[in-house]
Amino acid sequence: MRFIWAIIVGLFLAAGVLMFRSPDSGPTPPTSSVTAGGSSPSDRISELASASTSPKTDSEAAASQEASSPPGDASAPDESITAMTHVLVDGDTLQSIAGRRYGDERLWRKIVDANPDLAAGRLELGDTIQLPPLESIEIVDPAASLIADLDEGRSARPNTSKVGESVEISPEAPRLDLGLYREILDATVAPGELVRTAKDRIVADGEFTIRGEGTRDSPYRVSWELLASAADTYRPSLGETGIPQRIAALDGAWISIDGYVAFPLGGEAATEILVMLNQWDGCCIGVPPTPYDAIEVALANPVPRSQRHAISFGTLTGRLQVSPYLVESWLVGLYLMDDAEINLEL
Repeated sequence: MRFIWAIIVGLFLAAGVLMFRSPDSGPTPPTSSVTAGGSSPSDRISELASASTSPKTDSEAAASQEASSPPGDASAPDESITAMTHVLVDGDTLQSIAGRRYGDERLWRKIVDANPDLAAGRLELGDTIQLPPLESIEIVDPAASLIADLDEGRSARPNTSKVGESVEISPEAPRLDLGLYREILDATVAPGELVRTAKDRIVADGEFTIRGEGTRDSPYRVSWELLASAADTYRPSLGETGIPQRIAALDGAWISIDGYVAFPLGGEAATEILVMLNQWDGCCIGVPPTPYDAIEVALANPVPRSQRHAISFGTLTGRLQVSPYLVESWLVGLYLMDDAEINLEL
């Protein structure tokens, strides 16, 4: 089932590799210069951002610089840039400007981030671009965008697992170290507060109620909001590797959860499925899952073809594993379920 996640994250990995690989490991960033002539501004910025041209000789570059550099912000190609702005002159490249401003030609994309008109092709020779300090340039991270989308979607859904105002937690109620010392690959456990308010009820961090005892006969009743809350502190691509204790406490326990089910294509009987928060058929219907709101499930008993549909909803009960699956630092999968039984409603 891991290949499903590899497909989902493939595009982001490809983008990440192209953005951050070193110059000597593959294709290099654009090196074309802005040139004067009969081309349109869009053609010029296209040349600046993506085309390859023959390098000028030293004498040609010097003559071109002298002829086209306006006074003020423009600086010679071999001089560092300390100003917050720069006038585009013939001979400029994104690489050279980044090297002269930030000391690293590989940061040319940050110049584009700071100048939307540059990427849109609305600049030409003589126009001024912004070169603010590097730390003030907003870095757009695909992983962070995914998490933000997840957070937004989670906040928009009614959360039936939230602790109501009527629930009172006694100071004398036992605090649990459940899950605190679990060893989870590529993660550490971030301590929280788990309070047992009844034999079959635990209140986690004052937010989530976990009902049941975590056994086969009395599994924990788990909400997707609880599972998705792992994103609060576990975002490996951002350097955050703390699994909340409330999540670690579920590792190895028997749980029950409702969700949409995706079956693999073909085969007489399915023994592996994907259960998700949102409806998705594995292709083009619904919302593809994230690692935080999906579980890869190994069934105890196969589901025959006659009971499978493109879109199914049901209840899964099985033993949960909190098992991060990373490709480099990208989180591809997080939850597994073994020995699972399924009760399909649709």
